[in-house]
Amino acid sequence: MTMDYIDNTQIKMRPLYQGLMGCSVVAAVLGVVAAVLLAVAGYQIRVTDPAQADLLQKHKEQLQTRPSDQALAEQIRQMDADIRRNELRRQQFIHTGTIYLAGSIVIAAVCFIAARSMLKPAPVVPTADSCPAEQIQRARQTRLVVTVTLALLGAVGLYAALTARPKQADTQSQPHSQSSAVEAVDWAEVVAQQWPSFRGPWGDGVCRMPDIPSVWNEKENKAIVWKSEVPLPGFSSPIVWDDRVYLTGATETEQKLFCYDAKDGKLLWTGQIQPDGTAGREAPNIMEDTGFAANTPATNGSRICAIFATGDIGCFDRDGKIQWQKALGVPESAYGYATSLAVFENKIIVQFDQGSEEGLSEILAFNSADGAILWRTKRPTPNTWTSPTIVKTDKGYQILTSGSPWVMGYDPATGQELWRASCLGSDIAPTQILAAGLVVALQPYDKLYAYRLDNAGGDVTESAKAWDGPGDMPDIASPVSNGELVWTLTVSGGLSCFDLADGKEVYVQSLDLECHASPVLVGDKLYILGQDGQMIIAQAGRTYEELGRNIIDEECYASPAFAPGRMFLRSTKSLYCIGKVD
Repeated sequence: MTMDYIDNTQIKMRPLYQGLMGCSVVAAVLGVVAAVLLAVAGYQIRVTDPAQADLLQKHKEQLQTRPSDQALAEQIRQMDADIRRNELRRQQFIHTGTIYLAGSIVIAAVCFIAARSMLKPAPVVPTADSCPAEQIQRARQTRLVVTVTLALLGAVGLYAALTARPKQADTQSQPHSQSSAVEAVDWAEVVAQQWPSFRGPWGDGVCRMPDIPSVWNEKENKAIVWKSEVPLPGFSSPIVWDDRVYLTGATETEQKLFCYDAKDGKLLWTGQIQPDGTAGREAPNIMEDTGFAANTPATNGSRICAIFATGDIGCFDRDGKIQWQKALGVPESAYGYATSLAVFENKIIVQFDQGSEEGLSEILAFNSADGAILWRTKRPTPNTWTSPTIVKTDKGYQILTSGSPWVMGYDPATGQELWRASCLGSDIAPTQILAAGLVVALQPYDKLYAYRLDNAGGDVTESAKAWDGPGDMPDIASPVSNGELVWTLTVSGGLSCFDLADGKEVYVQSLDLECHASPVLVGDKLYILGQDGQMIIAQAGRTYEELGRNIIDEECYASPAFAPGRMFLRSTKSLYCIGKVD
């Protein structure tokens, strides 16, 4: 027994034994730390996060009663981003920390067992050269080095687990260095304070943001926050996502997407989409009034996509790095392809209507991250100039489209056609809207149509028709509605108001403006932009009442875009930001 005890004591002084035992102790300690942190993360997910979510919901309810409270709106956006970011980080940590904890337990057990197995060695015979004091000193040094090294490795691992950012899906936005899990929350919440596509998130020209300016004047420099040059021509409208404003410009040889800082108008970057150089490709037939960049781009916050009259489409990240580019082929279009893009979560929706015969047109959904085609559906329509719009219904989201002779609905997840209604003639440019459960579309110079969405699908031309009404319908501008009335605007300045309940004409007002931009509803006011840069502010009621006129010194064809407290106007030369000057 004495001899065994002495031998084991000597073995315990060996560096290998000391290292194994030190490794076992450090791994066990780190495992305990990981377990504690996992418990804290679990408590936060089960207790802290729900409490924050409840507080956020209370703030949202308060905002409904105080829609003009911009400070509260900003607090809600910040809280919403923080909650989602923290939730994703904690989920990532729990995944990583669980693996780390299991690994620590395994390492501690293996090292301990290996060290204990050394306590039954062959007898050790002391020699004259051996020095117990030196052996003890070396063992202590080895143990210290191994312990410190493993502790540092463990600390680095825990730090990595705690600070690991979750992998961002393509559909996440990154406003102000924040993460926003688009697919983790309802799309309507994500785009509530954004202007991601033509005429806003729902394509209806209704601005639901607070503190939009109603008085400005460029000559007096009143409420002009900034003005920046646009390097290339185009009739596309600007879009806005948080602190960035995007618009396109193009000529026969250049196709570009421009990104501006919403705060000061600085041009942050320019993205180029190279025209398809396929040999023998025919030049597109484009009228001067259409141009090469009439198509408004679209963004989900993390990706910004643009398409041009040539059929070339490309997508960029927020820093201006191109992610993908495709050539859809030059569309057969009588006046030039001018349809704008729509966006829904990670999908970029392209309505590619062309030709004069059935079989050429289709609607496609691209993955905004890599350009993969998620689905594509043939359309029974010739070349048109309307744009797809995303709408939220009681039965889920739909894509609405117009094209002779059909107004149609599609499932954004699969591209499946949901319903169709025959009512339109040729040369359709005004885009349909959804208002109070009615899909409103128009035939230029002729009629306004309304269809209910509470239908079983298929051909609902008769079964879902709510009403149709005659009128002087526009051939360019799209309608706008407040849920009770609907307004249309012709190029010659004819403003017509109809009752949404039955389609009966309420009033017709002749404005001394030539109008190409679509009207916008801001609160209880209509914003009507003329080609000469004048914008009429009118009361959105059953009688026409002009409240004021504002002017910039350049011609305007594009529809305005909005952010809380700001309006963005594109002229033929410049991009304007209008709002309260700090």
